[in-house]
Amino acid sequence: MSFTPQTIAVIRTDRLGDMVLTLPMFPALRSIFPSARLVLIAARYVEPLVRDLPCIDEVIYLDAQTDDLQAILRRHGVDAVFAPRPRASEAWAAVRAGVTLRIGSAYRWYAPLYNRRIREHRADAQFHEAEYNVRMIMHAFGCPMPHVELVSPRTNLTRRGKQTPSRVIIHPGSGGSAKDWPAERFGELASRLRQRHNAQIIVTGIGRERALCEEVLQACPEAENLCGTLDLESMIDLIAASDLLVANSTGVLHVAASLGTCVLGLFPSTPSMSAQRWGPYTDRARVLESGPGDDMLSIHVETAVEAATALLEAH
Repeated sequence: MSFTPQTIAVIRTDRLGDMVLTLPMFPALRSIFPSARLVLIAARYVEPLVRDLPCIDEVIYLDAQTDDLQAILRRHGVDAVFAPRPRASEAWAAVRAGVTLRIGSAYRWYAPLYNRRIREHRADAQFHEAEYNVRMIMHAFGCPMPHVELVSPRTNLTRRGKQTPSRVIIHPGSGGSAKDWPAERFGELASRLRQRHNAQIIVTGIGRERALCEEVLQACPEAENLCGTLDLESMIDLIAASDLLVANSTGVLHVAASLGTCVLGLFPSTPSMSAQRWGPYTDRARVLESGPGDDMLSIHVETAVEAATALLEAH
């Protein structure tokens, strides 16, 4: 390793789930560069997820700054920057700021702006997204592959034992990056789990997902509807205090995995959207996939009931 960086920044300003799957880079970097200063550049809305994490020395919320990214990188003396989600504007900012080592994809038109180019096509889904992020470190520095583990937003969290009745979160929406299981099937699943386990069912979603949540409630009117009422801080607390979260491919699924809450995930099978790349990165999970053609209706409610039951009974 010919260059030892002193201040390493990771830039990630997009979705919630992407941030969860990017955070494993920090303990991996710490294991290789124990004396380096590690900086995360993020959007402020993820603050409850990254606050006071011991593996990060400083978090800079880009949308709360008066300076642009170029000035921020220069002011903080960043000499190595990772772009797990490459953007041309961010690459240019790193060049103009004089960042010594710029690590990003080799497969963008602006790839020459990076001087350590990662030659992996993530859409092939040969690895999980969290692994792809950590593999950037391996490729950039020629080191052995570091350990990959999700970082919990609750560092002092004690995993609870079983509670009666089981508390199950049904989250029928998603960010739209993959095909979804229909809301009415989430409702049928919720009703079946309430009947079979006397489970406490809680329906969650953001404000624009109210119609989806209402479809769940039509099938399971006994459920508690928290759609549109929770900020990220409260959602993290709720997930941490629950036994199971059922969701499509979306950010809260990854939050649950990082907290050690059991997860049932529903995914299409096309590699770029599949659980192979985007599934819950935990052994406390079950995944149901559509199979060829990405027909989410091919995932039957009975199959989901059995998978959810196995998780509730095993943990």
